[in-house]
Amino acid sequence: MNFNIFDEKLKTIKPASLKKGDTIGLVCPAYSAFIKEEVSIAIESLQAMGFKVLQGKHIFDRYGNLAGKDEDRAADINEMFANKKVDAIMAMHGGWGCARILPLLDYELIKKNPKVFIGYSDITALLLGIYSQTGLVTFHGPVGSSTWNSFSVE
Repeated sequence: MNFNIFDEKLKTIKPASLKKGDTIGLVCPAYSAFIKEEVSIAIESLQAMGFKVLQGKHIFDRYGNLAGKDEDRAADINEMFANKKVDAIMAMHGGWGCARILPLLDYELIKKNPKVFIGYSDITALLLGIYSQTGLVTFHGPVGSSTWNSFSVE
């Protein structure tokens, strides 16, 4: 894959803003969700803010300390971008391993289906990779396992 970060023809794509009732796809592109209660708390927190939540198929997979094999973690992201019912994608948490899945993302699919993509820590590799290949504005912000205080919510 040719990662061209200096493509002058790349146009900035802004995803639609989130509103109550929208669906957030929750994925684990880095470390595994070792504690299922953390995922339950994230889902409950997002629902309390008025969102629906869809879990990635591989959210509880484990492959060493990663949330499944590279192909499966990338597949969850690609499937969330392809799913017309999903309005945003949030990482459950960061950790390590996101750079490994950059070549496995379907950037044309992502470009054709822009949505909010949010996370931090190791997720930054995905934020920058997606932006550099598609022009999609991504968001450095809370992950599912964040403390959902007023700062995170706002």
